[in-house]
Amino acid sequence: MPTPTATTGYLSDPWLSLAAGLRPAPDPGRRSTVALRLTVTDPPPGVHATVDVRVDLEAGRLAVTPATGEPPRLLITLPYTAAYTLLLGAARPRAELLERGDVTITGNFSLLFFIDAALQRDRSGHVAALRAGTAVPPGHVPWDEPKAEEGGTGTSRTDREALTRAADTLPGTLRELRREVGTSTPGAQFYASRDGRVLADVGLGLARPGVAMTAQSAPLWYCCAKPLLSVALGRLWEAGDFDPYRPVAHYLPEFGTRGKSHITSMELLCHTGPVPTGLDPLHGVVTGPDAERLRRALDVQVPLKSPEDRPGINYSQWWAWFVLARLLPAIDGRDYVPYVEQQILRPCGMERTRVCLTPEDYATYGDRLPLIHVSNLGDVPQPTYFWSTRGATTRCVPGVNTRGPLSDLGRLFEMLLEDGTAPGGRVLAPTTVAALTARHRTGLTDRYGNADWGFGLRLESRSLGPEYISFSRHASPRAFGHDGLWTAVVFADPEARLTVAVHLNGKVEHERHRERILRIADAVYQDLKLT
Repeated sequence: MPTPTATTGYLSDPWLSLAAGLRPAPDPGRRSTVALRLTVTDPPPGVHATVDVRVDLEAGRLAVTPATGEPPRLLITLPYTAAYTLLLGAARPRAELLERGDVTITGNFSLLFFIDAALQRDRSGHVAALRAGTAVPPGHVPWDEPKAEEGGTGTSRTDREALTRAADTLPGTLRELRREVGTSTPGAQFYASRDGRVLADVGLGLARPGVAMTAQSAPLWYCCAKPLLSVALGRLWEAGDFDPYRPVAHYLPEFGTRGKSHITSMELLCHTGPVPTGLDPLHGVVTGPDAERLRRALDVQVPLKSPEDRPGINYSQWWAWFVLARLLPAIDGRDYVPYVEQQILRPCGMERTRVCLTPEDYATYGDRLPLIHVSNLGDVPQPTYFWSTRGATTRCVPGVNTRGPLSDLGRLFEMLLEDGTAPGGRVLAPTTVAALTARHRTGLTDRYGNADWGFGLRLESRSLGPEYISFSRHASPRAFGHDGLWTAVVFADPEARLTVAVHLNGKVEHERHRERILRIADAVYQDLKLT
C-alpha cells in the first residue's frame, strides 16, 4: 500500500492510487457492497470530476475508481469539499450535507444511513488510512464529534414502575422488546392502549450514548407523522373546501408545470403519483433551505410513460408531503405547522409533540434527542445524526421530522378510533374518519409488502398473503396506521379497540425490521388473548 503523505489531493490520480492500494477491496458481487457514483460540481485542477465508489457495509472497505460504464443506482452530485466530507468526514457533518442546498441525490436515499454507519465503524481501517494520506481541501471546516454525556443512563423510579406494570399486562410483548434492545437497537419506546385505557407507556435502553430512553423521550416519528397531514386535509375535505380528486394545480397553479398538471392529491396521498421514489427531487436537500426545496419540488419533471404503462406505487418519503402541505395555506390561510398544532395536536392533548423544533427547543434539549442508530448486517449499531442536527430538527419536513413521545402518537390514533372525537373536542366527523381509513388504493403491491392504502394511511392487507401483513398476523382487516422506515410503526385496530405504537431507534435492513416488528405486534394480541 502506498505510504500516506497527508498531502495527496482528494480524488486526484495519486489519491486514487492510494485508495487502490488498500486491500482487500470490496467485492462488487456481495450483497453487503453498495455502489454509488460521485460527481463533483467544482473539481479543482488534477481532480477527477466523476468517480465510482464501492462501500463494503460490513467492514467499511472502500474502492474508488474513475467512473466508467453504466452508472450505479445511487448518484450523488455535490461540491468538492462536500464530497470529501461524504467519504472521509465525521458523522454529524455528513448528515449536515443535506442542509446545504447544493447536493443532489438520485436513487435509494436510505442507503446513506447504512453507508454512514459503515464509514463510522471503519472495521477495515480504510477510512482512517485515507484520511491520513489526504490533504484537507481548502475551505473545509474542521469538526469535533460531540462527547457522550456522562451518567444519565439510569431510568427514574417512575419509569421502572411503568415497565413493571407493562410487563404484568403484556409480558410477551415486553419480552420481545427486551430481546431487541441491546442487539438490533440501543433503545425502544412503546405505547399501547385498549378502549382508551393505557396498557403500556414505556422506554427501554438508550436514546443516544449516555442518555436513557424513557417514556418522555421525543424520538423521530419519521413517516409515522404522515397521518397528521391526512387528518389536516381530511378536515378541509369535510368542510367542502378541498377535493382530493381535483388536480393539485387547481389549488397550486405553480405546481402544474412539466407534466404535473393532472396529478391529483389522492394520487400523492396513495403514493401512486408519476415521480419514482428514487427520483424524489428533495433527496439531496430534504432539510435544506426552504426556497431551494420549493424550487426543486415545483420544477420536477414527470418522466415520460407509454400509454401501456400501468399505475404503480411510487412511495414519496418527502416530496409529495412537501407539496401537499402547501395546500393548507393556499386553502385555509395557515401554514402546516400552526394548522397542525391548533387543529390537531391541541385538541388531541399531544402537548409534547413538535412538528419541528424551535431554535429554543434545540438549545434546551437537542443534545438529549434520541438518535437513529444503524446496524449493518448484525454489526454494532452506530449513532447517526440524520434528522437530529440543529438544521434538520428546526426546518419543517412535513410527514417526516415530527418528534414526540409515542403516547402522543397513540392519542392521534385513539382520536380516529373514537370517530374523530378527542379530549379537547371533535377533530373530524365520523364520516370523514371512515373516508380516511377506506381503501383508496387496491390491486397494487411492492417488494416491501405495501398493498392497500387509505387517505395517506397504510391498511392491513394480510388477506392478500403473508408477505402483505401490514401490522400483525392477528390484526383485523380494518386496522390502519403507518410505519417509519425500518424504525417504527403505529396502528389502530377498530375491531380490537386497540392502539399500538413502537419505536426502535436502531435501523436495520427491511427484512430484519419486518420480522422484529411483527413479533412485537403479534405478542400484543397474544398477551391480550385477541388471537
